[in-house]
Amino acid sequence: MKTVSLEVPPRPTAIPHQFRVDIPPSFGQGGIDIISFPSGIQLLQADWQFQQATLCQSSLKEYSVGFSFCLHGRFDYHPACFDRPFAVKAGESGFFSFPKEIDCQETADGGRMFRVVVLLKSEQLFQLMNGDEDRFCPLLKSLEKSSSTRIAQSTTPLIKSVLHQLLHCPYCGTTRQIYLEGKTMELIAHMLEQLCPRGGCCHGCPVKSSDADRAHHAAHMLIRDLNNPPDIIKIAKSVGLSRTKLFRCFRQTFGLSPFEYLRNRRLQMAMHLLQDGEVNVTEAALLVGYTNLSYFAKAFKLMFGIAPSELRKSIQA
Repeated sequence: MKTVSLEVPPRPTAIPHQFRVDIPPSFGQGGIDIISFPSGIQLLQADWQFQQATLCQSSLKEYSVGFSFCLHGRFDYHPACFDRPFAVKAGESGFFSFPKEIDCQETADGGRMFRVVVLLKSEQLFQLMNGDEDRFCPLLKSLEKSSSTRIAQSTTPLIKSVLHQLLHCPYCGTTRQIYLEGKTMELIAHMLEQLCPRGGCCHGCPVKSSDADRAHHAAHMLIRDLNNPPDIIKIAKSVGLSRTKLFRCFRQTFGLSPFEYLRNRRLQMAMHLLQDGEVNVTEAALLVGYTNLSYFAKAFKLMFGIAPSELRKSIQA
């Protein structure tokens, strides 16, 4: 059996934000197309065919979480964090979470292999699940523990349809990039829905008084400096809770996630500042931690039913 290393720098292609790793001609044909989106998410399309059974060596250095969709072929995949390899075959999709910077091996026969992989960082997945932590707590717990996780499922007809649209993008240039990122996000949404169907949430028991005290302590830490709040993971460690449990206790105690609680307190403070008449809209936004004035104005109007500029005008009138 031949061994080939895919640890080579991807080469830029004529398509912006797209890179390529080619299989050496002496081994076979095909390669991996890598598309990087502004969000930091990467889309990989691995399509190759070896001349004979081949052992491929690669590594995951920056991304620890992803979704994989096998469209053609079968191979044995062995990340270093697993005791033994597992088989991946056509018609199968799955979620994986591996510790960072792991070496991987996969054994492929001489047939065609074709799969699509979506890679993202664990913090990006945390952000996508913001506000719905109870529902996704099994996945969140595996991410917090940095444990090796793999969940394999059959690829649904709906996901197959999105994959077909993604692989046959009708656009080019900027619109192509927008279209592909949208379809990639759609794949993530369908996979999360399949992994954690609504109604399968982890509601748990009522919050204990000791955990409620921790939630109140966390809330105090969170809003102590509205302009520069501490990282939520650091807060969780400071109060002696995991991130997942902190979110659950926070929602049970305040009816809000920590991020929603922080947003509300920021907007309430901005309202007080504008009502006092000492600052303008830009100054109020910056003082409570908003650097994007458009986003601040939208959030403010959504919460209070009036734009911050209109509020200030009414106060000055």
